[in-house]
Amino acid sequence: MVYWILLQKSFMRNMQYKVAHLINNAASAIFGFVFIAIWVGVLQGKEHESPYSALDMTYYIAAVQCILWLSGFLTAGLNIQNGVRNGAISLELVRPTNFFLYVTSQEAGRLLYNFFFRSIPIGLVFALTVGFYVPQHLPTYLILCISIFLAVIISINLHYLVGISACWTTEIAWAHFVNFTLLVGLGGQLVPIDLLPAPLSFITPYLPFAGAIYYPVMVFLEKASSEVLFIQLFWAIFLTLINLWLTEKARHKLEIQGG
Repeated sequence: MVYWILLQKSFMRNMQYKVAHLINNAASAIFGFVFIAIWVGVLQGKEHESPYSALDMTYYIAAVQCILWLSGFLTAGLNIQNGVRNGAISLELVRPTNFFLYVTSQEAGRLLYNFFFRSIPIGLVFALTVGFYVPQHLPTYLILCISIFLAVIISINLHYLVGISACWTTEIAWAHFVNFTLLVGLGGQLVPIDLLPAPLSFITPYLPFAGAIYYPVMVFLEKASSEVLFIQLFWAIFLTLINLWLTEKARHKLEIQGG
């Protein structure tokens, strides 16, 4: 119940900033329109040479802009680094709660808010303007829900991994920059990973970054089978175990900077 309450409190806290978030939504939609325009221009007269048509890329970019608010734009380091700097993490680690769940449940509340007040409104904007794909087969919706759930777990774990590293490095800005760059670059934000040059096109489908963005989008567009869930599941479990292990290590390594 503690983690459920933390999730609820995080959700309600974000409700206080709806107006500011509307501005973010407008910016996200504008970026989407720009990327769509670029792809339409690139594919004009060359669709026979590409596995994606201009309409496919329109749907792809629109879906990506929605999923980014669930598995892309997370809090840097899940704010763990701030606790290391001011000493608050020393109290959080001794509480009778699981520190990993304590941190991630708060981020989960924020992402749940993003789903209702960011992803859905942005999707509606695209649906009313350039169009938005609607899955044609009922099983797709179940697979999509599982895929998005696993994508969120993967992304939360990647950001937690960056945050918990503050117990050793204190400063995590560089790690967050690298993580975010890999997430959007190898996760298929702008370019579907199967269009990347070799050997990236052969490696990236098996990396966690594809599981965070690319696979949920492809499942939504019904261009990927349910087999991709196994790749996502592997990374979700593997990263969770790694972070639980690192959390235990951090309890013994922690050095408070200030506080």
